[in-house]
Amino acid sequence: MTSTAEMPLWKKNLYVLWIAQFIAMLAMSACLPFLPLYVRHLGVTQLEEAQQWSGLIIAAPFLFSVITSPIWGAMGDKYGRKLMVVRAIIGLAVAMALMGFAQTVWQLLALRMFQGAVSGFIASTLAFVSATTPARRAGYAIGLLQSTISAGNIVGPLVGGVLSDAIGMRNVFFFVGAMCLVSAAIVIYFVVEKKEVESEKQKRHSVLENFRHAWRTPELRNILLLIVAAQSSIVFVSPVMPFYLEYLGAPAEYLSTLTGVIVGIVGVFSILFAPYWGRRNDRKGFVKTLQIAALAVGVSTIVQSFVPSYEYLFGLRAVIGVFTAAIIPTLYTAFSKNTPPENRSGLMGLASSASLLGNLISPSMSGWIASHAGMRWCFAIAGAMMLGVAFFAVKSRKPVAATIE
Repeated sequence: MTSTAEMPLWKKNLYVLWIAQFIAMLAMSACLPFLPLYVRHLGVTQLEEAQQWSGLIIAAPFLFSVITSPIWGAMGDKYGRKLMVVRAIIGLAVAMALMGFAQTVWQLLALRMFQGAVSGFIASTLAFVSATTPARRAGYAIGLLQSTISAGNIVGPLVGGVLSDAIGMRNVFFFVGAMCLVSAAIVIYFVVEKKEVESEKQKRHSVLENFRHAWRTPELRNILLLIVAAQSSIVFVSPVMPFYLEYLGAPAEYLSTLTGVIVGIVGVFSILFAPYWGRRNDRKGFVKTLQIAALAVGVSTIVQSFVPSYEYLFGLRAVIGVFTAAIIPTLYTAFSKNTPPENRSGLMGLASSASLLGNLISPSMSGWIASHAGMRWCFAIAGAMMLGVAFFAVKSRKPVAATIE
């Protein structure tokens, strides 16, 4: 067995960042299951209005993250990627702790926007790993790092749901802030970034140049569009899930806990099946895997709109978790392998922005749709969007497949 002293630096950093990002994701996702209920706690009591506010609150961080992620990425290329990781997690800690003091829904919305502007922790760690990992191991590294999102989404909602019912929603935000500071300390003391020579630094590109390069390259442009669409579908139903469980007869006294379980199931099966999908990509290529996974997720999501009671959701969410594990990590890996090393951090910031754009668009739409057409339509639309991803992958097979196959 390889000792820590014998381990390559990129792998040491990867494992440390995995631990740090898992802690941060656990903390960040701990408050998501009860955010719609927190909206009620802050005085929005009518169901339709609460649904619309929930969509805005969940989407709010992504409004500024879409803009700032490429900027932070380009600054990482110039000033150091570790610095951007530390800055992001401390910003997240401050924003989350302040949410515990919110007195109105408008204050909560403002703080969620502040979180999006100053954090970007996932984008920063993704850029660090993409830029420092050998190209032949990029798939392994990015897949492993992305598994922290699923792992955090398993433990976080469960912890947050239980703590919310036990000690109150406000105290969960303080817990989240403390956990983020622990994550920042781990990065500061254990992640090592090699100094780059001056000639390499002079090759850096601006945010606008990075965007132009990605948009003018068919492989990169198509992957960015796929990331936006896939992520939009994955998070579309998040704002209405607690209300949907309530509508389907879930016990009111365990609503936060059950929401955490329903969200966490997807993460459990994503972690279990992520290695299988990674090996399949190595053997059979990217496009076929994307088609199968998007079709399965799309159909399973649509079926959720027809269930008669909340118990049926458990099995369907498990199926979604199995196939969701095949989608976003592979798209990130494909994007990374086609970026030049000198500005990889900035370009990966664009890939992260594509994911954030999906997070921004869909919750706002789903909140409006739920309040005007009914919650079941949210699941039908989300599933149709994922079926569109499968169709787009078929139509753009050559330029997308060339990226990873």
